This record gives sequence, structure tokens and C-alpha cells, in this order.
Amino acid sequence: MMTSWFKFASFLPVALAAFTACSAGDINSDDSEEALDEDTAESMSLGTVEQDLMSCTNPDGTNAVMAALAVAVAQDLGRWQTGKDFVQGYNAGELVALGSGSDASGAIGKNRCADGKCARVQALLDLQLDAAANKVYIQGSGTTKVLLNPQALRTRMLGKWREQKTIDERAKDGVTDQAPKEEHKLAFVSAAKGGCDTNFTFNATKTTGAALQYPNQLKYKLAFADIYNPYINFTNLGGGKVSIDPTYGLDEDGTTATGSCVAACTKVTTTNVAGACCSCGGVTKKFVKAAWNNTTFLCQ
Repeated sequence: MMTSWFKFASFLPVALAAFTACSAGDINSDDSEEALDEDTAESMSLGTVEQDLMSCTNPDGTNAVMAALAVAVAQDLGRWQTGKDFVQGYNAGELVALGSGSDASGAIGKNRCADGKCARVQALLDLQLDAAANKVYIQGSGTTKVLLNPQALRTRMLGKWREQKTIDERAKDGVTDQAPKEEHKLAFVSAAKGGCDTNFTFNATKTTGAALQYPNQLKYKLAFADIYNPYINFTNLGGGKVSIDPTYGLDEDGTTATGSCVAACTKVTTTNVAGACCSCGGVTKKFVKAAWNNTTFLCQ
């Protein structure tokens, strides 16, 4: 979880404007000062109730990792279209892997990423590997930490990816409990303290840049990470912004920590933080690069 060193100096005004129902703040705050429409207001009200009732449980670590994958997919691939962008792989048994190539809509999977490999997404997918067994902890509240179960992760990821493909096959615009047909693109805006941990906010638009007609239906493009996963907490903020709420450390947030140790048992970052101070379960240690992935660092 986050501590006082977690700063957002470069984008604090934006982050505050995008604060969700997970935390205190004015959800109507937006640069455009547009009022929320009736559907958005209803969604926000429901989201608030669900947030109040939810428990941020993470018994085998998979809730946190799957929500983090949803953020990384948005950051690296710029959309939630995992039925197109991912395939079934077979390293360490059946698991979810990135695809490649193109279709009628353009690039798919790895071909959508500037680095050609989608490093942040791949780091989280690699947590499915047996090499990560008994090595990856997820920071919880206070001194709590949870050991990730890679076998449980790959079983759940594969099952939910298959579910996403089924949902996408019956996509229909204007139906509140189905995925939309309208294509979308996502752009990272900011990160801020959230209900379970860290709210990541994205601009969500049509591929042309125009406003989405059915933003609430984007929730059903997150079946691959489990719609009812408490760390998802998808929220339509209005003004073209949406957010989800994964565990700090598993996604890059555009900030750097200064003056204190990073409170994260596992950190995914394209910056080499090996040897940097960290805190896992309340114990001060140092980050070590994981043997199976160059952008995964363990607090040991």
C-alpha cells in the first residue's frame, strides 16, 4: 500500500479532479466543467454503494495482479480488447499470452506497443510462470503481505480471457449489461490514492478521438480481469474519464519516490530499481531483479 512518500507533484491538479468514489472529492470536477449525464450519475451512485459494501480481499494475490494487468493493458496497448490482443499459450501449461499481427482494425497485441514487446503487460503475464512460485508477495494493508499463487493466476486468467471472448461475441451498443461494439482508445491521465489502493484514471474516447457514446459499457471489456474483482472497481467519472483501482507497485504511475522506501513487495517498472530501498510487510529491504523478467523487482 502507499505511504506518505507517494507524491503526484507533476499532475496533482489533474489527479484531484479525477478522484473517484473510492475516495473523498468532487466527482463533478473536470476541465470541461460539464455536468454528468443521467446515466453517468446513476453509474457513479451505484459505484459508490458497491465501494462501500466491497471488501478488498486478495487471498491468493490474483485479485491485485489481474487488476494491475487491466491497467498495464490500457497503458501499453491503449485499449481493452483482450479477445483480439491475447492468445492461449502453453509455457508452464495453459496460460494467457500476448498475440501479434494485425486485423481489419489495425495492429494486434505486441504490434500495438512502442517497444514491440509490451514490457509492463509481459511482466504481469510472466507471473503465471512456475518460476514465480513462492517468490512474489503483494503488499497489503500495514504489515500484511500476500504470497501470489502462479498456478491459480494462470487458471483464472485463462478462464476470464475465454469469458471475455464470449462476451465480445454478443457485444451490442446501448445494452447496459453487455460489452459495446463501438471501438475505443485509452490514454493514461493520472494515478491517486483509491479505495483498495491506487486509482488509475484514463481518457476513454472513440478511436477518432470523439466522445464515446456508451462509456458505461466499457465495464464489460474488463471481464478478462474479472468484472467483480474488488480491485477493478471500474468507474465512469464523466467528462470522458474512467478509472480502476489496483495495488500500488504493480503498475507504473508516472511518479518517482524520494526520501523514503517504496512500500511495495513487488514492483513492475521499466526503470532499473535494483538496490533501491523498499518495504515489504513492514520490513525494510532492497529491490532485486526477478530471475524470470527484467522489469519485475522483488523486495528482498
